Amino acid sequence: MDVLNRTSNETTTISSLLEHVTYQDLLIGCILAISGNLLISISLNVQKYTHMKNEALGDQIHYTKDPLWWIGLVLMAVGEIGNFSAYGFAPASLVAPLGTTTVVANIFLAAIFLKEKIRAEHLFGSALTVIGAFLIVTFSSSKEKVFEGSEVTEALKTMTFTVYIIIEIIVLGVVLFLLYKVKMKKVVIYLLIADIIASITVICAKAVSGMLQLTFEGFSQMSYPGLYIMAIAMVVSAVIQVKYLNMAMREFNSTVVVPTHFVFFTISAILAGIIFYKEFWGMNGLEICMFLVGCILSFIGVYFITVGKTPGSIEETQGEPLNNTEHSQQVSPSLFPSWLFATINVGEVQPKGEVSHLTDTDREPILPTDVVYHASDDTLFSEGDQQQQNYGATTDST
Repeated sequence: MDVLNRTSNETTTISSLLEHVTYQDLLIGCILAISGNLLISISLNVQKYTHMKNEALGDQIHYTKDPLWWIGLVLMAVGEIGNFSAYGFAPASLVAPLGTTTVVANIFLAAIFLKEKIRAEHLFGSALTVIGAFLIVTFSSSKEKVFEGSEVTEALKTMTFTVYIIIEIIVLGVVLFLLYKVKMKKVVIYLLIADIIASITVICAKAVSGMLQLTFEGFSQMSYPGLYIMAIAMVVSAVIQVKYLNMAMREFNSTVVVPTHFVFFTISAILAGIIFYKEFWGMNGLEICMFLVGCILSFIGVYFITVGKTPGSIEETQGEPLNNTEHSQQVSPSLFPSWLFATINVGEVQPKGEVSHLTDTDREPILPTDVVYHASDDTLFSEGDQQQQNYGATTDST
């Protein structure tokens, strides 16, 4: 009887703890997500700086022998742990859009470490991203609930989640067919595969993070098999996601992959949070609309940040400025998304390069050379007849 009472009291305590997640928890989740993304951005720039420094050396060494590269790797690991922990305190629909922190921070860190230039479109994109992040944080769900093991099991059995998974499997099957059978190697195909699977990663990461948080607070979740199933699914889906993301990075330019992946991943994470964790439940229409506006502003901001870094800027990368004709004939890529148009060229009137004009001997007359047309009487004369006629006229005159 005492055991039953203790179990009942423990369940009641857990339920009350789960139902009353405070703004302090949301703040902790935001800080963990932003800090984790900042560390990831620093790590990427440190590792890139290591590679650049190694290439500049006459006698190159393997990058794994450079202590600075290992520092970058440790920073990335700590950043990923911060991101993972954030899912235990804040909604997935809030944590995922805050990934813009990495893109914004990378602008200024690249200027410090790699001496890259900061352009006007970068600052404009950063401003849009900051405004979008503010709207996302302000109007996100304030009724976050951490799922315990039994609730994770129940959520897996719901009809809504079952339909969601079936739709994802069908879409994923179609996209895989297009990639491997039809050989349609497009950036959208690779990233659809990665980010559809990313929704499973987000669901599992949030479930595992939440159950570990409860365990550290004294409510052990180790007896629930859902914890181990979710952990395995999280690792497997993350590996597959990284594989297809790397395939996209290898086949296409990063300025195309980064904004497209961010948009797809954020949408995927928001849908996963809404369907599995019911994160929009209890939000009014204004809060939902402003949250979505914040996401859209973040998407546009990321595009403006990445569009200025296209390798088409030959003047900076190769030190060879385009001549005025070429520059005027190429439409600025900042006017259109790079994933929509690769390069837009205006039609040219004059050909480029050296042009050798035809000589008189190269020209072919429309009419034979021995035929002359007289417009006065619509008569055709041969060249011999014309000469004879002219000779006769000369003789008569004499």
